Amino acid sequence: MRRLSELHGMPFEDYLSRLYLAMIRLGLPTAEALAQEGFHPEDLPRATAALEARELVDRSGPDSWEVRPPEQALPRFAAALEARAQFSRAASAELGVLWRQARKAHGAASIRGVEGLLGVPDIVQAVRSLQGLAESHLRLLLDDSPASQLWLRPPTEHPAPRPEMPTVTVSCVVDMELLNRPEVLGELERRSNAGERIRVARNVPFSCVVADQSAAMVDLSRHHPQGDGSFVVRRRPAIAALTQMIEVAFAFSTPLLPTVAARERPADKMPLGERDRRILGLLATGASDQLIARHTAVSTRTVERRVRYLMDQLGASTRFQAGVAAARRGWI
Repeated sequence: MRRLSELHGMPFEDYLSRLYLAMIRLGLPTAEALAQEGFHPEDLPRATAALEARELVDRSGPDSWEVRPPEQALPRFAAALEARAQFSRAASAELGVLWRQARKAHGAASIRGVEGLLGVPDIVQAVRSLQGLAESHLRLLLDDSPASQLWLRPPTEHPAPRPEMPTVTVSCVVDMELLNRPEVLGELERRSNAGERIRVARNVPFSCVVADQSAAMVDLSRHHPQGDGSFVVRRRPAIAALTQMIEVAFAFSTPLLPTVAARERPADKMPLGERDRRILGLLATGASDQLIARHTAVSTRTVERRVRYLMDQLGASTRFQAGVAAARRGWI
């Protein structure tokens, strides 16, 4: 029989899971029965107290417990965890304010409801805080700034969404220049396939992010290496103005269509191969031949030939018209 402290590499939560399963199997677990299952008596007080605090088991005697019905106890415990997580997401922005204030070297006067951001990592962290704060709609306008590039860097893992979390609509307008950055287009397509509304525009003046009507962030790192002047604002008039600006930009920008959309359409609406559909989708955003070639793994000359062929087939006089006409026909 080994102590918990001797089980190297086993987190306490894993130990609790093993103990809980053993108690379920035993039906009416006792300290003696659990010892026979390999659980050291000196570890049981701490571990069983944790299960009792989570309302998964009840103590029925000095050395015995009663297991609550799992189909009732586990959903209650999961709901409590989710409520705790929602509180953490909601509090993250306010805690970020306190953190930034504590980091300020000098106590300079600030505008009420506005907090300055200290460097690109601070700006990216503010974006992530607003992601967690949003409950219904997250709006983003992203220029080709160092902070945007860092935030759009593909994550190493894509955790599955939790069904308990509220659905948040994401509307994002990105500057065409961002598509030239390594891996950005692939990450944007992944987000589009996941349901985010991604659009492309030219000459985006600066980045900003708005979470519902709760808070907004302005990123000026394209205009200054350290993002001097970037800030988070919680004043309603400023949030409303930034929201309207993003909505106008969204209305006049070009959709980046999900790459999975074409595969879900009936075959008679897809007369093109996968590569030509991808070319047309990128044409609609205004992408150059060089950018299309890089993201379709063919030569620039091949792209030029296919673009001319597709424009002729669609009766389009410009590349942009070809992309729009293809979208209207359901080809992309």
